[in-house]
Amino acid sequence: MKKTIYLLAWIFSFIFVTGLLFLILRLPYAIKLLYIGETGAGLLCFPIILYYKWKEKKLEHKQLLYQWISGQSFLIIFVLSTWARFINDFLANILFSGSFFIFGFIFLPLLFHNMYKQSLLEI
Repeated sequence: MKKTIYLLAWIFSFIFVTGLLFLILRLPYAIKLLYIGETGAGLLCFPIILYYKWKEKKLEHKQLLYQWISGQSFLIIFVLSTWARFINDFLANILFSGSFFIFGFIFLPLLFHNMYKQSLLEI
């Protein structure tokens, strides 16, 4: 099951990157590939990976768990903001700025702090 989820995450990431390349080359179906890739990865694969890591007790430290939860919330809000932008909704800008607020002020400090603590343990 774990290999299936990682394979599915790889496939959705590949679709997303292909959509980016199609967008750069101005080929058709670029936007659809981008939305399919980010929606599949952000709303399906990465939350399931978080669940499996939590189930395997790899997220015992609260700071690591908070890092994963903030990263997942960033992804989910970012995907929702792009879909809201797709239908020209007013909330798209609010969701977009809120997702990057979570990324910049919650996820990144937790990531750097956990990397610092891990480097201290390796010394």
